[in-house]
Amino acid sequence: MAENLNPVLGNLAKDPKATEDFSKETEEVIARADTMVKASRLEEAIEDILVLEKKTRMACDGISTSKLICSVCKLYYEANEWGKLREHIVVLSKKRGQLKRGITDMVHQAMGWLDAQTKERKIELIQTLNEVTDGKIFVEVEKARLTKILADMKEADGNIEEAANLLQEVQVETFGAMDKTEKTKYILHQMRLVIAKKDFVRTQIISKKLNPKLLEAEDFQELKIEYYRYMVIYWLHEKKYLDVAKSYLCIFNTPMIQAEESKWMPELTAHVAYLALSMFDNEQADMLHKLDTMETKKLDKVPVFKQLVKTFIRSELAKWPVANEADLRSHAVFQDAPHEGGADRWELLRKRVVQHNIKVVSEYYDQIKTARLCELLGLDDKETEKELSELVISKFVFAKIDRPAGEIKFGQKLTYTDRLNDWSGGLSKMLDLVENTCHLIQKEQMVHAARAKLKAKK
Repeated sequence: MAENLNPVLGNLAKDPKATEDFSKETEEVIARADTMVKASRLEEAIEDILVLEKKTRMACDGISTSKLICSVCKLYYEANEWGKLREHIVVLSKKRGQLKRGITDMVHQAMGWLDAQTKERKIELIQTLNEVTDGKIFVEVEKARLTKILADMKEADGNIEEAANLLQEVQVETFGAMDKTEKTKYILHQMRLVIAKKDFVRTQIISKKLNPKLLEAEDFQELKIEYYRYMVIYWLHEKKYLDVAKSYLCIFNTPMIQAEESKWMPELTAHVAYLALSMFDNEQADMLHKLDTMETKKLDKVPVFKQLVKTFIRSELAKWPVANEADLRSHAVFQDAPHEGGADRWELLRKRVVQHNIKVVSEYYDQIKTARLCELLGLDDKETEKELSELVISKFVFAKIDRPAGEIKFGQKLTYTDRLNDWSGGLSKMLDLVENTCHLIQKEQMVHAARAKLKAKK
């Protein structure tokens, strides 16, 4: 029985070397116990097994001990002695010098009975097994699985907060006996619950447990997509649209998404939309240009979003409303499903178009009348000043507003160091010109002298 339950888990579940082999006696006692149970002598059978169990335990015979304690639990389970089963699971695990192999196999065997139980009995057995596994590193994986089962039950009852509280403290990333796939699924389950609980601080902490490089493996594609879907929810809550765009880009670059047009198209368009919503900076500009050059063929299939990319990379004033407004506004990014706030994101897009136009004006003008800038942007004085101020604060545009004169000056104010550098650079250019001029004069003088000598000889 024990050989089929759970192999020894490396160094974590290694017991001292056996001093005696009780395998033959174990088989005989188990067979005799089955006969006694059929004769309604359950307690006698259990006593018989426990006598031998003590000998095997003292002799460190892990396999025999495991078979015997699993047999005790099985007999009580089959006899429907639920109270005694739970009692003996705890008692057997706490016996002096109890072997790790025996506890591990007993826990595995009991976990196999969970699915067939009623809700009440299932919770009782999970609580019993949690008591047995608590603080034992060699059954930490089993404890984590039990916690997940209990959390799933709480979630099914609609108690999301309690389910999240149960699961969020489990540190599966440190478990050596759990494989990478199961760890990743467990962490994603934690993320899903804390997001459902709207605990976004905990979401960010849990997300750090996963290494993005691990998710690039071929067999992790579905888990990668799930992870970045959760990250989209988190970054949207934080209103960091550039990070939202990066998350959609990671989903878009997944091979299983790239394989079908119906899959990559929503991800690509969402990536473009959130890039447009991001605050202007060098990284955002770089991503827009890369998208325009590297994904040209795919952008050709979504012309509305290709035009949106062109709008933000060209140094030209953009119109509002943008071209193909209806098609653009019908996209999921500007709707309240799957993520709330579609109307706010549409207003933010208008704001980004205005800010783009201010940036374009700053490239062509050193100084401009406020009234003329309002005319170019299609805004009133207050809104123009507000948008310009925001860009100045973010240091994306350098400008100075002269309200009494009704003028705006673009360009960064020079510091003393900058002025000295400009003066030094100008002086160097002037000396280079003087030197070059002297060289040309000297050259002309030599040519003229040579011609004069040639004429004198003739």
